[in-house]
Amino acid sequence: MTFDRKTGIFLPESVRREKEDYSDFLTGDFNADRRRIAILLETLADVNTSVEVRSVMRNVLDKSIGVTGAERAILMLYDDENVLRIEMARDDRGNELGNAVKYSHSVAMRVAREGRGICLIDTANQDEISLGQSILDLKLLTVMCVPLRVKDRMIGLLYVDSRASSREFTDRDLTLFKALAGQVAVAVDNSRLLEHYVEKQRIQEGLAVARDIQRSLLPRGGMTLPGLDIHGESVACEETSGDYFDYIRRPGGRLGLVVGDVSGHGIPAALLMTTARALLRSLTATDAVPAEIVTRVNAFLSEDVETGRFMTLFYGEMDVRDRTLHYVRAGHNEPLVYRRDADDFEELAEGGIALGMIDDFEFECAGPVQVGRGDLLFLYTDGIVEAVSARGEQFGMHRAKEVLRANRDRSARDIVTALRRAAHAHIGTDERQDDLTLVLAKAT
Repeated sequence: MTFDRKTGIFLPESVRREKEDYSDFLTGDFNADRRRIAILLETLADVNTSVEVRSVMRNVLDKSIGVTGAERAILMLYDDENVLRIEMARDDRGNELGNAVKYSHSVAMRVAREGRGICLIDTANQDEISLGQSILDLKLLTVMCVPLRVKDRMIGLLYVDSRASSREFTDRDLTLFKALAGQVAVAVDNSRLLEHYVEKQRIQEGLAVARDIQRSLLPRGGMTLPGLDIHGESVACEETSGDYFDYIRRPGGRLGLVVGDVSGHGIPAALLMTTARALLRSLTATDAVPAEIVTRVNAFLSEDVETGRFMTLFYGEMDVRDRTLHYVRAGHNEPLVYRRDADDFEELAEGGIALGMIDDFEFECAGPVQVGRGDLLFLYTDGIVEAVSARGEQFGMHRAKEVLRANRDRSARDIVTALRRAAHAHIGTDERQDDLTLVLAKAT
């Protein structure tokens, strides 16, 4: 607030800034000026008492009508694509007029283009500018429109009009309207920012719940069986992940080892992953063999998967008694077997297409693959081999092999930790471009 010595009235900051219109705002009549300031202060207090954006907008429009005596008021705001759109329109009886209400586009576009307010009085007798057909069609006699600014940024327009000849706007009305607009712009902008913040918080809370649920579906750490030390980890690049791993006990001393990767990220990928997990779990509870299990999962997913989305999967069954592996690889990265005695690597390359691409594809089982004492079976998603450094260089399979070889005498958990740390060091940042999932089975 600034004290005006001429009139003995404290003026709002927005009014003080309107230097070019200051003399028009104050009439010199103490009582009249006091009423104008009182109206402005009351309006500013009212529009700032609510934080809910729709309530603020209703208040802004009703007060605009009250201040100017107009028949209608319209609030227009720029959207995220910088397109000016009607957010709300109301009449002097408190009715909402919808977003398709007709108004003077020529006046609004001129204010938006020039960035200054316009007050048209007795439009029926104005011929110095092209008023636009809408003014004639609506039989408007008075129109007033001012920009809504927050600092140096125009966020929208505040517009009023009237067909009543008994209420003609004046230049002082325009000045008062501009003073009001300077404050309501901040109120509207703050309400929108708060609404976006609250909505973002709501989404984040929802994603946190989804993340916790998804994590609960994955094995917690490792598993130790006679002759096998197993450990797996999955790190999402977003709140939720399309990666999946699992250990599934099957009849006859067999253990299912699963790693999957859904194309894309976020909630859609997580939902597809969860669906695939449920299908796989239900089918492994039957007597179905690996090829039949994956074939049926593919058939189910193909019915529901949207075009362009798919899932790669490795499903292997290890006979714990003799450590022989049979597997089905559906478009997934080739798992590695590190042979301790030969100090060499073997890729499990046999396989078919990714899930969700061809509904009637028949998958075949590969194997048996013998895993000897000291050997390592490494299952992974492409998040590790495609991890990119600041120089654009991928981590690659050769680095993964070096880490496996260097840590071959350690536990499965320690080997997975070493792989994850090596990938993180290669990236050089906490930002990950893709989900990362690692499963290591060590024959002991």
